[in-house]
Amino acid sequence: MKRTVEEVLMNYRKCTERIIQLLEKDDIESLQSELEKRQDTLNELISYADKKDETREIYKKLNINKIENEARELMKQKALFIKEKLKNISKNKTASGAYGNIGNSPKIFSKKI
Repeated sequence: MKRTVEEVLMNYRKCTERIIQLLEKDDIESLQSELEKRQDTLNELISYADKKDETREIYKKLNINKIENEARELMKQKALFIKEKLKNISKNKTASGAYGNIGNSPKIFSKKI
């Protein structure tokens, strides 16, 4: 039995809200499955191509745009945070390697002339 457009959009909204909660908790492992559920819901919504006007009306009524924007901003913030952490790790690794090589360099001044 096919669900109504409103039921599909309500499911989409709930998935997006759960994604926001998972991002706030930093539960990245569960995030992938929730994104897949959301994509399945979107695919189902695409099958209702003949009901575009009804879909638009319900989309506006449920304020899904606001929730999507919030999820998008959270994802951007988390991505920037992770990129910064990776950048710092890379710098620390380079510095550690450089300091580790200091003892291995030839010692010119220790030779007798």
